[in-house]
This record gives sequence, structure tokens and C-alpha cells, in this order.
Amino acid sequence: MHNNFTLREWDSQFFNRRIFSFELPVIEIVSHDWPKNSLTTIKVGSADSSFLDEVNGHGFSFVEGELVFKKAVPVTTKLASLTDFDAFIATENSIAELKLLVSDLYVNSRFREPWFTATERNNFYQMWVENAVLAKFDDCCLVLKNEGSISGFVTIRIRENEATIGLIGVAEPFQGQGIGKRLLELVQDYCVSKKATVIKVATQTSNISAANLYSKTGFAIADISYWFYKQV
Repeated sequence: MHNNFTLREWDSQFFNRRIFSFELPVIEIVSHDWPKNSLTTIKVGSADSSFLDEVNGHGFSFVEGELVFKKAVPVTTKLASLTDFDAFIATENSIAELKLLVSDLYVNSRFREPWFTATERNNFYQMWVENAVLAKFDDCCLVLKNEGSISGFVTIRIRENEATIGLIGVAEPFQGQGIGKRLLELVQDYCVSKKATVIKVATQTSNISAANLYSKTGFAIADISYWFYKQV
């Protein structure tokens, strides 16, 4: 196989098709070098203008932009222990409700038609939130409830002193009620208890409401990149 292609093993197994990452720059590549019956993906930084030109030249299609926001966890004298979050940490009993909540919640993600079906997209995010509850990738899933029903959730992974928000979502009946802001406040308190000093979160460039939320709550844009796909 050509050196510029790397098989994305987890993605390929989950979606039951061959999915590759494409690495730049390319010294020389011809048509028969491209892996047949496959989807090839690449993410390019917004400042890499030469790479953006090269991607276009190789016949990739633009899929979605990605904004990465970062925020320093404010220094506080408020001391929180992990037991303070027991009421917010999702358990296995919440998985079915969370999986139903994420269905059709991320319609603007990069897992979109015509490259992925709505069912494939929903299955992907359902597995993500389930794995977060079970601490298989993200460390945990925090939830807010209203009269026993989940109004919003957020998954978190902390490595060293940096916390990464994986998924964040608000149930449709509760959207526009400040739940997103409350979830970010909950994340911040959780980070204090875990001694994390930085919070990072990514969203699509088309998700203006999310970008506005992060900007209003003290996050700043740290990186901009673009996803491209090529179906062979």
C-alpha cells in the first residue's frame, strides 16, 4: 500500500468498510495507488494553505470544518470532592435514555450523507455515549435531570491536567433554557475536583449556537481545521 495511507482500524471495523487516513505531503501518487472500495479521510489545518490546495488537487470533497475551543479552569477557593458529583454521574441505568437522546442530535457532524447514513451516524454516537458511561474511552458522563428525565449530558476525558469534552447535548424539549451553560459550569467544577487546569472542546464550524455558547462562557478558539473525504 502507498505510504500516504493509514487504515483507520476502529472506524473500519465499526462501519464495516475500509476507511483510511491520508497523510500529506505526497511525493508521487497515481490513480491505482488509491485503495479501492474505500473512504479516505483527511483533516487539514486552516493555516496550511499549500495542503488545502493539494487536497483539492487530489479530488477530495469538503465535509465540515472543526473549531477547537480552550479555556483555563479558573483558580478558585471552592473545594469540591468527587463525591459531590455522585448525583450527576450517569450509570448503566441511564444508557438507554442517553442513546435515545443522541439519535439525530448531531446531524451536522462529519459522519453525514452521502458518506454515512443517518443510522450509521446515530449508532456511532450511541456507542460513544455508552462507552462514556462505562468509562471505556471518556472517563464519565455527567447528566442534568428535570423531573427524572435527562435534560442534558456531557462526557469528559482527563489526561494529566487537560480535560476534553467529548460529547455535549441538550434534549430537544429543554433546548434554549440555559442547560448548555449549566453543563459547562458542571464540567468546570468537575475539573477543579480532578485538578485539571485546561478544558478543551471541539465543534463544527456550522454549529453557530455551540460556538456562541463557548465564546460567552470564556472559551477561546485555539485551532481551526477542515475535514475532507474521498470515496474510491
